[in-house]
Amino acid sequence: MKKMFIILFLVFSVNTYAASLQPSDFKLIEAAGVPLFSKANFVYGNKDVGFRFVSSTPPEEVQKWYRQQLPKWALFNEYGGWILYDGAPGIGMGEIMSKNQVSVKHNDNLPQWHSLDKSMTTEIVIMIVK
Repeated sequence: MKKMFIILFLVFSVNTYAASLQPSDFKLIEAAGVPLFSKANFVYGNKDVGFRFVSSTPPEEVQKWYRQQLPKWALFNEYGGWILYDGAPGIGMGEIMSKNQVSVKHNDNLPQWHSLDKSMTTEIVIMIVK
């Protein structure tokens, strides 16, 4: 019973918190030089945990768009991850996590997690390092 309450609380919290990207967060992302994919909707996040967006556009198209928008950023594309980051190519994951980054992938759980249309399975996560 206690586990069920915690799960329901987390689901309710995520869905109510995910209303809109705050103006200060938008300015933070913009100041970092990270463009927002126009066909994506913000669903959750903040400067501490990153910003999660969703789209019905296939991940490959979103990845291509971000590569065109951020041509000087390096790409980590191993072990099922696709992370575009503002840093030198070939650095390790620990170092990548300390860089501004955009991750794009397919995630079948997004519609359930955020009460979305079932076509919204492309996840875009933007991390801005403080």
